[in-house]
Amino acid sequence: MNFKAKLFIAGLSLFFVCISIDVYPQFYVGASIGSSFVNKELTDLSGSDFKIDKNSFGYKIFAGYGKKFFGAEGGFRDLGKVKDESGLVNLSTKITGWDIAARGRVSLGPVLAFAKAGAFFAKSKNAIGIIEDTENSTNFLWGVGAGLKLGLIGIRLEYESLDLRSDSKLSMLTLGGTLHFGGK
Repeated sequence: MNFKAKLFIAGLSLFFVCISIDVYPQFYVGASIGSSFVNKELTDLSGSDFKIDKNSFGYKIFAGYGKKFFGAEGGFRDLGKVKDESGLVNLSTKITGWDIAARGRVSLGPVLAFAKAGAFFAKSKNAIGIIEDTENSTNFLWGVGAGLKLGLIGIRLEYESLDLRSDSKLSMLTLGGTLHFGGK
């Protein structure tokens, strides 16, 4: 069984454990916008390395399900397209992908704090000059955030790290809104 299949089974198992812990399940959907931070190394056909270290506008849409303290969240995100130059060579990368994560939450009245860990299934469209390449990767994801939930509506500020490899550091800082169904 490959890594992605094992990760999917682990995530699905965690999801079922989470929904059996408490009495009041809650489903939510949301969207966030903000800044993405891309620090990525690109290698051309001759083996030369180029580095892109830029910020871009990014967004994500997501859905989650959980009970009192534990839950699961997944979604799609676009980190935007970043461009740079190295001498006479134009560099660019556009990163999109799906994610799934286990989420822990603590709330005090309408104020909540959360942390999550999971996987980011990234697709990077890289260009060095006129040469284009698509790279798929599965990366560890972690994030922390805080928010305010007023009835069915919530707002949240969140920081997420999407890739911790030495040649690629991806992260997002976003502000978003959620719509909640069920639960307390």
